[in-house]
Amino acid sequence: MKPLLSLLLACLPLATTPGVAAETSANSSEIASVRLPEYRTVKLDNGLTLLLMERHQLPLVSFRWSMNSAGAVCDPAGREGLAMLTASLLRKGTQSRSAEQIAAAVDFVGGSLDAGAAREYAFGTAEFVKKDIDLALDLVSDTLIHPSFPADELDKMIKQEVDGIKDDKTVPGQVIERYYESFLFGTHPYGHIPGGTETSLPRITREQVLDFHANHYVPNQLILAVVGDFSTAAVEASLREKFRSWQAKLLSLPEIAAAPRVRERRVLLVEKPDATQTFFRFGDVALARANQDWVTVQVVNTLFGGRFTSMINTVLRIDSGLTYHANSYFEARRLPGSFSLVAYTQNEATGRALDMALEVLKRLHEKGLSPDQLQSVKTYIKGQFGPTLQTNDQLGKVLCDLQFYGLGPDYINTYFERIDAMTLADANRVIAKYFPSDNLAFVLIGQSATIEPVAKKLASQISKKSINDPGF
Repeated sequence: MKPLLSLLLACLPLATTPGVAAETSANSSEIASVRLPEYRTVKLDNGLTLLLMERHQLPLVSFRWSMNSAGAVCDPAGREGLAMLTASLLRKGTQSRSAEQIAAAVDFVGGSLDAGAAREYAFGTAEFVKKDIDLALDLVSDTLIHPSFPADELDKMIKQEVDGIKDDKTVPGQVIERYYESFLFGTHPYGHIPGGTETSLPRITREQVLDFHANHYVPNQLILAVVGDFSTAAVEASLREKFRSWQAKLLSLPEIAAAPRVRERRVLLVEKPDATQTFFRFGDVALARANQDWVTVQVVNTLFGGRFTSMINTVLRIDSGLTYHANSYFEARRLPGSFSLVAYTQNEATGRALDMALEVLKRLHEKGLSPDQLQSVKTYIKGQFGPTLQTNDQLGKVLCDLQFYGLGPDYINTYFERIDAMTLADANRVIAKYFPSDNLAFVLIGQSATIEPVAKKLASQISKKSINDPGF
């Protein structure tokens, strides 16, 4: 939790902690529904989308923006990391403020200001006390519209990022997701690594950053959410004025087709000679975030690999002690993203752990869920959901995500209803459709002498690289 928010919460009784509206069942204390607080959606003349939610429990205002045309999928081949560098440099200077002036202004009032890039969009966050909202509005708009991208800041950031990648590769758990997404998606834009590589980052020039900003940062692709203690009318008027000069631009972004699913088993073996453990991740392309089956899939996955007592963690950690952690994920994307099962174990236990993980996945397909399991996971998810919507910045991200994926507030307001309506037949249907069974992509990081025999048992198609090789 941010220090400023933590201090303010400590001054309030627990009952006033900010959160979404909740309704309880008439016959029990169980939460029957959760509703997203009301907010105003405004489309400015230049196409910018504003999402304004007033919440007056705390004198804080949070900002979250999403630039939908500036994610890593837009990185040119060989220039992976360009979107990330462009976003990260926004706070490193504008036409009227140096990096030091921006940092000093933020630090002086105890605020926060940051930006970065994910695969599908660039994003930014800010949080300030209510009395400093004018400064916040100035900084958010100025860094988006008028960044200066100083050459020395770019050079410094590239060096830091390259050094960071090399450091991350000393800890396989920090990088296996990058190897996996690159291996699974290959040349598809979802295979672009948002943070770039040791070779792609040094190729990026200031001119390319300037060009990327000019051609990908446009108001008609921007979602800006403001959540907290403010007047909607006043903030809307201020933002209209600050963004008035930023003109819309028609972009000719390339159409991206869905990535194909894995057609046969294949393995990427990443050699790390000094490894004492094997990290592994396997799965396939699954479903898009806006797919109507998303909630049902998440319910099944919570039971399969999404909580401490999940099927996969029970087998690999609780019962056998082969790992400290095993879980599974479905990545949210506009197009079908990845499903992956993730774990690590001692070198000599690699084959056993992988066999057990595959057996749990097979058992899910063969046996499905029991009525008791389904009811248990429904109760668990409903209990965990409310705390994810308490803070202003949490709600700001939710508003941007709902807008980005075209879901709308009813996704939150009917969430419990859809969970309650889910049946065992629904569970079996999504297991068969979205949870992979045999055609899988595997990534193993460890000592090749130990894990290559295991890899050969998994698949006949094996690719090899050293963790010291540039890239992923």
